[in-house]
Amino acid sequence: MSEATSGLQSLAAMAHMLADQHELDDILETAAEQARTALGAATVSISRLNDSGEDVRTLINVGDLGDGEERWPADETYPVSGLSRLTSAIRERRTFVDSIDDEELPEEERYLLERFGKGSSLSTAIVVDGRSWGEFYATRHIGEKVFDDDGVAYTDVLVAILGAAVSRAIREADLQKLAYRDPLTSLLNRRALDEHAARLFDLGDEASREIAIVAMDIDGLKLVNDTEGHPMGDQMIRAVAAALTFMFDRVESSVVARVGGDEFTILVSGDDVGVIEKLVNTLCRDVAEKSNRIGLSAGMASVVLTRDSTSTLTDLFAAADKALYVAKRTQSPIAVLADPLSD
Repeated sequence: MSEATSGLQSLAAMAHMLADQHELDDILETAAEQARTALGAATVSISRLNDSGEDVRTLINVGDLGDGEERWPADETYPVSGLSRLTSAIRERRTFVDSIDDEELPEEERYLLERFGKGSSLSTAIVVDGRSWGEFYATRHIGEKVFDDDGVAYTDVLVAILGAAVSRAIREADLQKLAYRDPLTSLLNRRALDEHAARLFDLGDEASREIAIVAMDIDGLKLVNDTEGHPMGDQMIRAVAAALTFMFDRVESSVVARVGGDEFTILVSGDDVGVIEKLVNTLCRDVAEKSNRIGLSAGMASVVLTRDSTSTLTDLFAAADKALYVAKRTQSPIAVLADPLSD
């Protein structure tokens, strides 16, 4: 089999594999590993351009990594302007093949090859939806053949396939966000909450599970909308959402959702149920002390779910809603607790 035929088959195989991948990390890992094998490379790295266009952050390194290189680096970043090859690859969409034996090799490129113990490199831009998105960077060991024209041609096709796969993954992620996120606050929406709650009511291998729901809404929001306008009301909603996120990020099992105009729901399970009332009450008091325009009302309901339970998810939501109604009618400064659901 000729190298050209082998390369085409490799590209076709990679295209099929990427078509089956939906998560960005999976796409990058598959493309990097396939490219390393097909190019006979020591390493392959894929980096992403940041929003400002000033830096690239390495997302994945595969292969025979040098000292300090990690497969999934937490913070491996390079300034675009500090590397001439990277600048041209990203901004001019040019492909470069460099060798450590080249006397005219820019010093910063020579430093990178020496730092990681490699003899040659190939770098080019990854283009997504017509814009430079990141960099593809491959290396070979010292003493091995420098990347040739066939390697460059293969890489050009590879990054085109990769760019299309990345574009699809980003679109799917955006659609997923639209389906499960509230556009005003970026919290989960009612659909996401219902699906998560349904999963909690499926005990699986567990004998029992305690679940609690807090129904909460903003008091005084209608007056803000009527007197100061809906943009100010939206600002209040976002502020409450941010406070909820900050408060419940510390609770591992918590799910926070916006389920209506001024309505929020917090769902927790397991050991976290015991701490949730205190956090809700603290939040209600904080908002009351810091704002003279809005407040929070909260109702809470819980259930210890067992395999013999007849209580349903609907029962739990209804109990929390009734407790919220009492909290609003009595202007309670803390959460009103429904009686625990039982059979």
